[in-house]
Amino acid sequence: MAAYPNFFNEKNNPPQIKQRLYNGRKLIVWEGKVKISSITGWVDNPRIELAKKKLILRIGDRSLTQNEIFDLMKNDPDIKLNDLRDDLLKNGLREPLTLSFDGKLLDGNRRFFAIKYALENMEVSDPNRQDLEVVDAYVLTQETTEEDEQNVLVEENFSASLKLEWPDYVKATKIVDAKTDGFSIEQIAKKFNWPKSKIRETLRIHEIIQEFTTLATSPQSLEDESGGGFGLSENDAETVAAKNYQFFNEAQKSFFEPLKTDFDFKLQFFKWVHNGKFMSFPEVRIAYNAWKNPEAKAALMQPEPTAAKAAKAILDYNSRIIRSSEEAVGRIESFAKFLIEMSANEIKGLPQSSRDKLEQALQLVIKMSKAASSDTL
Repeated sequence: MAAYPNFFNEKNNPPQIKQRLYNGRKLIVWEGKVKISSITGWVDNPRIELAKKKLILRIGDRSLTQNEIFDLMKNDPDIKLNDLRDDLLKNGLREPLTLSFDGKLLDGNRRFFAIKYALENMEVSDPNRQDLEVVDAYVLTQETTEEDEQNVLVEENFSASLKLEWPDYVKATKIVDAKTDGFSIEQIAKKFNWPKSKIRETLRIHEIIQEFTTLATSPQSLEDESGGGFGLSENDAETVAAKNYQFFNEAQKSFFEPLKTDFDFKLQFFKWVHNGKFMSFPEVRIAYNAWKNPEAKAALMQPEPTAAKAAKAILDYNSRIIRSSEEAVGRIESFAKFLIEMSANEIKGLPQSSRDKLEQALQLVIKMSKAASSDTL
């Protein structure tokens, strides 16, 4: 039998060989007990990439220590290390860690640091320490390849499960990196076990985010009619993009082509995202239709937090079919009341094009109304 790594704890039982399935590939692994003190956390974990970049900006471009990574994970609310620590204290480690033959942590980084977090505040005399100081682990054999390790990463972080998966933005960066490295859509789909359609969608989202980042990191300019960029650092722009990733996803689904062809709309949409205009996917979904509708656009351009909701309500109302004369009467009375209550100065303040359209509409309504009255005589 092949030799197993020397970091296994053989106090009770030696590790056993078993077969596991990772991303559709059968791998031989050692299963046994490993001391937490023998494991090194994964400092290159993409889950904390943005937090790492912020820290490096403060301390300089160098490799981060285990303690620095530990502090990042403890202080990042998205990692939820407190919750996992408390669960481990109550229930123990329910899912083994997965390591490479040389001890590199391939899966279980949150669990590993949560255990360290629990041990950090646990008395040395606490009888429960032994349940966390030595934990269950799967260890790949010496014969496994980099491709095998990649299959472990894909299975544990791209496949749906009850664990806290990598954020969508982090997964997307892996897809983009693979495309940049020359992989075809078919190869990427096989590598990450994702449908080709999802790969293409991810690359379209990345296109939008790239353009957003370009604008966000451009300096503000009073001389520019549009105000220039947002003046953000690259790290801050990436943080905004990661936070709003699903809104960019909704944009690529709903109006990808307009974002490529309508520069004014694209600029305004990016401003809306940056300013936190949207509170839900449906509000993003109607953004381009609202942009083309003067009434909805006016509502959406307001500074109130409910502006996008109001714009959606206008579009929803206008899209309804008039099912009865009573509903038509209601709409007419509402619009007539709105016009009557406008002052001369408010009408004067309207753009000339709007006044022209209003006059044309009123003349047409008068003409049609007279014709209808003649038909009834």
